[in-house]
Amino acid sequence: MWFLRQRRRARASVNAACAAFVTRGEPVLLFMRSQAVAGRRRRELAAARLGSEYLHELLRASQAVEQPVFLVPVAIFRGKGFRRKESRLATLLYSVQDAPGEAKRLFNYLWNAEETQLTLGREIVLGHFIEEYPRESEDRLVRRLARALQIFLYREERLVWGPALLPRRLVRRQVLRDPEMVRLVRRIAAERGVTRARVWRETRGYFGEMAANFNGLYFGILEAVFNWLWKRVFSGLEIIGLERVIDSVKEHPVVLVPCHRSHFDYLILSYIFHLNYLSPPHIAAGNNLSFWPLGPLFRGAGAFFIRRTFDDNELYKMVFRKYLAFLIREGYTQEFFIEGGRTRTGKILTPRLGMLTALVNAFIQGVRRDLYFVPISIHYGRIPEEEAYRREVAGEEKEPESLSGLLRARSVLSRRYGTAYVSFAEPISLGAALGPLRERFQSGFGDPPVEEEKRRFIRRLGFRLLREVNAAAVAGATPISATALLAAPRAACRIEEFIAAAIALVGLLRAKEVRLTASLERNVDLNFRESLDWLTNGGLVERLVDSNGVVIHVPTEKRTSLDFYKNTTIHFFLVPSLLTCALLADVPLGALRGHLSWWLDLYRWEFPLPEREQLNAEIGRWLAYYREAGALLGDAAVADHPVVRATAGVLENFREAYLIAARTVAANQEWPIALPSLTKRMQRQFRTSLLLDEVRKPEGGSMITFGNALSRLAELGHVAVTRGGRAGRERWVERGPTFDRLPELIQHFRG
Repeated sequence: MWFLRQRRRARASVNAACAAFVTRGEPVLLFMRSQAVAGRRRRELAAARLGSEYLHELLRASQAVEQPVFLVPVAIFRGKGFRRKESRLATLLYSVQDAPGEAKRLFNYLWNAEETQLTLGREIVLGHFIEEYPRESEDRLVRRLARALQIFLYREERLVWGPALLPRRLVRRQVLRDPEMVRLVRRIAAERGVTRARVWRETRGYFGEMAANFNGLYFGILEAVFNWLWKRVFSGLEIIGLERVIDSVKEHPVVLVPCHRSHFDYLILSYIFHLNYLSPPHIAAGNNLSFWPLGPLFRGAGAFFIRRTFDDNELYKMVFRKYLAFLIREGYTQEFFIEGGRTRTGKILTPRLGMLTALVNAFIQGVRRDLYFVPISIHYGRIPEEEAYRREVAGEEKEPESLSGLLRARSVLSRRYGTAYVSFAEPISLGAALGPLRERFQSGFGDPPVEEEKRRFIRRLGFRLLREVNAAAVAGATPISATALLAAPRAACRIEEFIAAAIALVGLLRAKEVRLTASLERNVDLNFRESLDWLTNGGLVERLVDSNGVVIHVPTEKRTSLDFYKNTTIHFFLVPSLLTCALLADVPLGALRGHLSWWLDLYRWEFPLPEREQLNAEIGRWLAYYREAGALLGDAAVADHPVVRATAGVLENFREAYLIAARTVAANQEWPIALPSLTKRMQRQFRTSLLLDEVRKPEGGSMITFGNALSRLAELGHVAVTRGGRAGRERWVERGPTFDRLPELIQHFRG
């Protein structure tokens, strides 16, 4: 009893001292939870919350002084990482959920002295706060204040630590005990005539193959490797717009949707989050990356592995759906690549909607009030996979990921790849995007018309995400140099022509308010000398000298590599290039919208297209720009103006590829024909046409572009693509209902 009385007296003395400091106008540091506890049970933590006792004294003191009293919430985090529930190591980490003792605090200060984050919230003016609730008692005011502070602390904790990470066995239990999962296991066991235990074993196997397993040791290993590797191969890292994500993470779960150009994409976002005291994301990765030793490391850093195709495997689909629903329900940050795989051409790929559909379906079922998608653009000065992409675009088979392939990739360490830029776009609220459709999709689940409407919504959302990724992209010196060189009418150009074209392209970017990298800004001032040196030293261009000065030449074997960088910003020049070609073809101004719409529709497999209702306004803006720049006089383009010369050939390689694809299909006599055989014929025809000077852009002979052209020809009805062979994996091409109209299309291509 004597001990308890002494503690009460000491506490009362501290309370009085707190009020006295406030009365004298001196600052006070108030810990909402400062008493050490023996355990981590909720009752003990609640008993340790002593801040409310001081709030009583603060309220009284604020009314006794003339000057305003400000209450500023402060969140302190020591160390970076994630919380793992039921982990002994977690007791060494300090967060707002803990009420640590003095020894633990001292340990954390020493252990994490260089990794301490302090966040200040918006101040509360106590006088105004009291006036806002004039009829409430002191106890109710204290509760309101305490709640406001606790909400701030909770949101900051969620930002840094994220939701508690459950052990994998508990996650499996929650995912597999879902009632819908139980019913499916029973039905499949009955249909197969096997025991339920056998089906459950299969289900647990799918979960083990798929689920992430955050591990602090593995995450630390990857961080050390990444830090070492990054400094060897890249010059720097610039992050743009991360604060938008921070604001969203505090409120709702976030799904990161980056473009996918390199294997470095898997690591760079986790590294950025870790570097900025944010809970790292769960990353959806293809199971081709689950090979040893990277598979376990990636899984320990938050990756979960999914198959490229589910092959109508109901059980696997259900495990996947329920695992995603668990991640959303618990509020974990997720990351997935909407393109499905890495782009080999530099352009963003047509969206693969499987993952997006699963996320939308889980959200519609009401697991969370809202969910934010964050489009992200990742831009590299150069990419380590450059040579591998060149081979694959030429038609060679992709080399499977493996340990031997990883060891052979050591050569990337011998080269520098410039600066990487990561740009975060404005988050998109799924709740706001759905609006009243959420209730309709939920109540009409399984109804064919409603499901079709939902599929259309998801497709629109997918393309919206791609457009936002493109809009967030930065423009660098290498892509602009590549565009100026490859859009030139010949394989070589004089340096004066190159500089004029590059500066004209920068002018278009500025008119579109695109963010320029520091390197590009610097090169504009230096007439692109730095960029040319970079490309020359990298073996992508040759600098020749003749009697009239310097000539820049792009060797044929390097045009595909340079085309990758051109394509990273080609979407910024899509409408201007089509507009220039239309003006040079004497298309009347009143017919421009229809003309451009035809070409945009043709290239729908190549680019995320602008909204149709916005096209007229965009054409009008560019016409005004052309007139102001002097590239348009009256209704005619000035052919030798730098803007016209720079943009006329930007899309020429696509026109040539689609022309050759249509010609090859029209001339083919063997039907049906295997799709790979037909695209190889297109490639052979393209090479022959290059020799005959019928086409002039070697980079147009891409197997990927031929595949896209064939997909568009199928949509137009000129051909029909069917599946056959073992398990329907082989694709065959036959004549389509509008096959006889191919000559009209070919004539349109030729202008």
